[in-house]
Amino acid sequence: MKISVVMATYNGEKYLEQQIQSILNQSLPPSEFIVCDDCSTDGTVAILEKYAQQHKLRYVVNDHQLGLVANFKKAVALADDANYIALSDQDDEWLVDKLEKSAALMQQIDDPQIPCMVYTDLILVNQHDEVLNPSFRNERGQHHYQHNLETLFFSNFVNGCASLINPELKRRFAEIPDDVLLNHDVWMALTALTFGKAEYLPLPLVKYRKHENNVSISGNVKPKNKYRSAFKELLVSVKGKKDYLSAEFITTRRFYNRFSNDMTANKKQAFKNFLALQQKPYIIKKLAYRNTLKKYKF
Repeated sequence: MKISVVMATYNGEKYLEQQIQSILNQSLPPSEFIVCDDCSTDGTVAILEKYAQQHKLRYVVNDHQLGLVANFKKAVALADDANYIALSDQDDEWLVDKLEKSAALMQQIDDPQIPCMVYTDLILVNQHDEVLNPSFRNERGQHHYQHNLETLFFSNFVNGCASLINPELKRRFAEIPDDVLLNHDVWMALTALTFGKAEYLPLPLVKYRKHENNVSISGNVKPKNKYRSAFKELLVSVKGKKDYLSAEFITTRRFYNRFSNDMTANKKQAFKNFLALQQKPYIIKKLAYRNTLKKYKF
C-alpha cells in the first residue's frame, strides 16, 4: 500500500520539526510527503525548505491565504491519485507505528469502489508533551457508544489527523466546501459513513497537542466533565446565546441537500430524522442526543 502524507501549515514553526521527524520515522514510511503552506510569516517555510533540500518532502507556498480547509484540499489534490492519504496537522506527533497499524486495518475493510477510511484514538498532550488524557475519545466521552452515522450527527468522533483514507475518498475530498463548518473532518466522516465505510482503530497513535494557537481544539478547554458540560449547555440555551447543535445542523443539511439523491432510503431517512430536530426546543434536541447514544451504547 502506497501512502501519501499531506500536511497543511501556517505559522507552525514551534512544533513542526517534531512532527516532521515523527512522520519520517514511521515503521511504514510514506511514499510521498507533501506540504502546503498558507503564507506563513514565521520560520515555517525555512524548516520545510531544509527538509525539501534533503529530499524528504516537497512543499508549495500558496500565492494567497486559502484557509484551513482549502489548504488541505490543495495538499490532497497534489498527492498521487492511486495513493492512500494520511492527513497531518503541523503541531502533533505520530507514534512510530501509526501508518503501519492504520494501513493494516485499511487492508481489511478497503473497497476501491466506495469511500473508506480508518481513524484512530489520540493521546491528548499539552505544549510540554505532558499527557493530559491517554485517550482523546475518553476526553470527549466518545468511548462508550458505537460510532456510526446516527451518532456522528450529534458529535464528531473523527479527527483528520488520525485518519487514513482510500483513493476513492481522496477523490471526494475535493467536494468539501471551503467554508464548511466543523472543518473537513466531519464532511469526510459523513461521506464515508453515508456511501462507504469508516472503521475505528481504538489505539492512541497520535499525540494530539492542545495549546494556545491550534485551530482544532481550544488551548484553554478544561478536561471534559459531564456535570459541568451539562450545566454550561443548559445555561447557554436558557440565555439564548447559542443554538444547540447549530453547526451540526448546518453541515448535515448542506451535505444532505447536495447528495440526498444518491443516498439509500435508510441513509436518507437517518438524515431526515436528525434534521427534523433543528427547530425543536433545546430539551428535545438534548433528549434525542441522549437517546441516540443510549441506543448504541456498548
